[in-house]
Amino acid sequence: MVSKLTKFFVLTAAVAALAGCSTSKHEPMPLVKITQAISADTVWSKSLSSADGFLVPAVYDDVVFAAGGKTLSRMNARSGEVEWSVSFDSPITAGVGSDGYVTAVGLEDGTLQVVDAEGKVSWSKKLTTDLASPPVVAQGLVIVRTLDTRVSAFEASSGDEEWIYQKNQPALTVRLPTGMLAHDTVLFVGQPNGHVVILDIPTGKAVFEFSIAQSKGITEVERLVDVVGYPAFSQDLVCAAAYQGAVTCIDSQNGQTRWSQPLDAVAGPAIDEDNVYGVAVNGEVKAFYRESGEERWTNKEMLYRGLSAPVVVPGAVAVGDAEGYVHLLSPRTGEEIGRLRLSGPVVTAAQPFSSGAIFQTSKGDVAYIATR
Repeated sequence: MVSKLTKFFVLTAAVAALAGCSTSKHEPMPLVKITQAISADTVWSKSLSSADGFLVPAVYDDVVFAAGGKTLSRMNARSGEVEWSVSFDSPITAGVGSDGYVTAVGLEDGTLQVVDAEGKVSWSKKLTTDLASPPVVAQGLVIVRTLDTRVSAFEASSGDEEWIYQKNQPALTVRLPTGMLAHDTVLFVGQPNGHVVILDIPTGKAVFEFSIAQSKGITEVERLVDVVGYPAFSQDLVCAAAYQGAVTCIDSQNGQTRWSQPLDAVAGPAIDEDNVYGVAVNGEVKAFYRESGEERWTNKEMLYRGLSAPVVVPGAVAVGDAEGYVHLLSPRTGEEIGRLRLSGPVVTAAQPFSSGAIFQTSKGDVAYIATR
């Protein structure tokens, strides 16, 4: 019998191919010539160790926490100056979580490591598996999600376990970048069944659950509707996206579904004052009107280029690709209005900061790109 873990990693490879790596069936679409209508500059770039897997940096105020190899670094977000680094015995996976004072990472050996504001290890904890997403530090807790879908919370200062939340895991899941979103006293967690559960952070109790997409088809693969990437929150709107599913937005005040549109998503959505943006497995980038959900535009000029999650920056929405390009699209038309290149593949979600966003490449470089 094929184990769940074997199925998990088989599908990981399959989805990686679908998500834009060059295959015999789909070659990445060549870059189109553009007219640079927005100025974008790399303010600074720092080289860390190779970032195997999907490592997501954390930004808090004017500080960036980023991981590469076995090393975690704290950097000044405006200058890129490294303020401290700490190394571990095993490579870091998934990414970094921080509230600016307590910072947490998961290691390949299944250990959770928590450091203080000076970069000194406060405590560590052996977990059931590797992390499925970067830790979240909120409400005095360090919260982690492991590959077995277990969400665990630990007291930030002592490491004492406070609560565990876990639902039954499907036989087959997709390993695409995923994340948890904390807002006030609640935590949004995407599920492999196409739902998002909202947990009360102090207690770990589920307070609400809403559907992003419904399973269809006959085979296990056809019925996959894992919620991918990070849920997005903006004012009274919460949106999330599902693989082979949809992008769905709900009213954060009453939990009612505002709208839902089909989308074979490879990453979580982004929201600005007018639009909700989504990226499909095949490289299409779509914008939907925020209020109605009606499709505003679709950009099909970056098919099979292995796009990252969208991030809203001043004057544009940006996506990275597997060749290291960062594409800047017009929020009104979807036309590419700017482009620049980093040192390696941009496969993880960028973090908004000041006049742009903080990007990390799979080669380990962390860069602040600003638009004007």
